[in-house]
Amino acid sequence: MNKNLGWKLIVIVVTLLVFLFGIFGVPQSWSGQGLLAALEHRISLGLDLKGGTHLILQVQVNDAVNVDSDNALERLKAQLRSHKITYSEISKPDAANNPDQILIKGVPPEQSSSLRSLVDDNLPEYSLASGLENTWTVSMKPQALAELKRRAVSQAIETIRNRIDQLGVSEPIIEEHGLGQ
Repeated sequence: MNKNLGWKLIVIVVTLLVFLFGIFGVPQSWSGQGLLAALEHRISLGLDLKGGTHLILQVQVNDAVNVDSDNALERLKAQLRSHKITYSEISKPDAANNPDQILIKGVPPEQSSSLRSLVDDNLPEYSLASGLENTWTVSMKPQALAELKRRAVSQAIETIRNRIDQLGVSEPIIEEHGLGQ
C-alpha cells in the first residue's frame, strides 16, 4: 500500500511541476529573486487585475443640438405669430443628420425683411438663408454648433466625475477622448 501511495505522490508532484513551469517558465536562477523575476516576466496583469478599468463613453451631442433647435423652432413660431409674419410650414427637414437646421416655407416676399430682422434679433446663434419658392433655412452658426457640442461633452464629463467621486474611487482619470467621447 505504501509503495502505491509513493507512486501517486511522485505523479502528483511531477504533474504540479510541469504545470508550474508551463505557467511561470523555467527560472534563470533558483533563488527567491529569480523565481520572482520569472513570475513577473511571464505573467502580466491586465488593467482590471491591477485595480483599474478603461471605458470610452460616447456622448450623444446630436441630441443636445436637437433639443436646442427644437427650442429655437418653438421660439421662432411664437415670434412669427406675434409679429404677424405668415408662413405655410415650419419644420426640421432632417432631424437625424442635420438637427441644427429649420426650414420655413411660404413666407411672402414682402415680409422677408421682417423675418430676417426677427431671426437676427431673437436667434443670434442662427443664420438665415433664402431658398427657392419663398423658403428660408435657419441654420445654427458653425461656431455656435461647435460650442454647443463642446458644452454637451463637458457636461457629460462633469456628471461622470460627480458620480465617480461619490463612490470614493481614488485617482480617477476622466478626460475627453476625441470628438464626443
